[in-house]
Amino acid sequence: MIWRNLVCLLALAAAACSPDAPEGAKLSVVVIGDSEQPEGLAQRLVAEAVQPGLVARDEAGQTVAGLASSWRFVDDGRSLILRLRPAQWSNGETLVARDVVAAFRRAGSRRDPVLVMAGIVGSEAVTAKRAPASKLGVSAPIARVVELRLESPSPLLLGWLAEPALGLVSDKADVSLARYRVGGTAERRVLQRKSMAASPAARPAQISVATSPDLRAAIAGFMRGEANLVFGDGLAGLGEVRASVRPEMLQVDPLWGIYGYVANGLRGPVADPAIRRALAMAVDRGRLAAAMGIGAIVAADGLLPPLLAGGAVLEEGDWRRLGAAARVAEARRLLAGAGWTLDQPLRLVLLLPPGREHRSIAERVADDWAQVGVLLAVTEVSAVERDKLLARGDFDLAVTEASVPVPDSAALLMRWRCGAGAYCNPEADTMLAAARRAPAAGRAPMLAAVEARMMTAPPMIPLITPVQWTLVGRNVDGWVPNAGASHPLARLTVGVRRR
Repeated sequence: MIWRNLVCLLALAAAACSPDAPEGAKLSVVVIGDSEQPEGLAQRLVAEAVQPGLVARDEAGQTVAGLASSWRFVDDGRSLILRLRPAQWSNGETLVARDVVAAFRRAGSRRDPVLVMAGIVGSEAVTAKRAPASKLGVSAPIARVVELRLESPSPLLLGWLAEPALGLVSDKADVSLARYRVGGTAERRVLQRKSMAASPAARPAQISVATSPDLRAAIAGFMRGEANLVFGDGLAGLGEVRASVRPEMLQVDPLWGIYGYVANGLRGPVADPAIRRALAMAVDRGRLAAAMGIGAIVAADGLLPPLLAGGAVLEEGDWRRLGAAARVAEARRLLAGAGWTLDQPLRLVLLLPPGREHRSIAERVADDWAQVGVLLAVTEVSAVERDKLLARGDFDLAVTEASVPVPDSAALLMRWRCGAGAYCNPEADTMLAAARRAPAAGRAPMLAAVEARMMTAPPMIPLITPVQWTLVGRNVDGWVPNAGASHPLARLTVGVRRR
């Protein structure tokens, strides 16, 4: 009996002593959102746990060793050599470098944009289907060594390699390198740890990730201890959460992105660059950010968040050099030139996600635009319906909270390349391509120039920086706030609930 109790104590964290696993071995997560959204936050959280990569992220969002035990840059930073740690697939076969090559080529075949963000040789041609996946700069010199050849030195490469999209997934059914097996439904995924022993990259014995559109029900369940974490997939719900829980339970992380309104640059009134400039000029972003009352939310008048813009010097003639009164006057002049005045206002419709926060921002923006001769109406749509309308081009303006997981200015600007959506600026595309090929040390001013060029005919109306909010239970250990909101669930620990 003594030995049995000792075994149970040693295995308690792994929930191995009995079918009734202790509460601390299970992590219950709820994501507020739509389970039908294929690339939503819930799907990403699951993928992080079951699609292990060469590089991983720790609790603070920093890159750490994953399936690669070590790496080094060679050839003046144009090549990355990674050594694989000993690992086995679930069918007993040993992980070898050619498995990595095959996984990256499958990512190329499905045209995954992360390959392009990482800057791997040949990725642009492969993802555009101008070259076969075999042309990717990924090779296996020996059994446990992988080489990635790069278009240019990339100090952010390791961050992109930690993305789940570049995780090593087998093409064989039921074969994986993951520490968890996945079950459940689309609305509630259940991850069960395969090993009885916990590890730094697989601490909870079970992780459940549920998606729910009902914020109030999620808050109530959290307060009853039924969920350890509640994630907001965007800004919606932040106000109600702040009013419902103790401040220490709410974590708000800044994201690498811009919250604003995407403009239809192909047809309709906002296809006119002058109209888009006028709309951008007329917003009082300082007032807007202050009204949010969150330190992580700051005003943004460009396509890069202030921390990434780096205080770039604006060129002569850039409207962002103007004071508030001069901006409003110039906005009125541009609108009048297109035939729109206070007496004959321009009428626009904004596609708005559900959420009081989005509506509050829209109301403040509408007040500013009314002063220059623009009347804004809103239509509330789901994320799925919004994506359909954007794909068809049936919109004037639409809310975007898009961000990237790596502090990569080029990646944010690449959203607006010709062919990526309802915007095209060939000159800016040429400048962006040159900036991405330039040495890393000289890239920042070149990217700032690209952003300034795009803002002469802005693809969106930038407003503020986006955030991700999370309710964190008092029994969750290992949670570290960080820019980019990287919180791998498998690295968290659930213990006894603290009062």
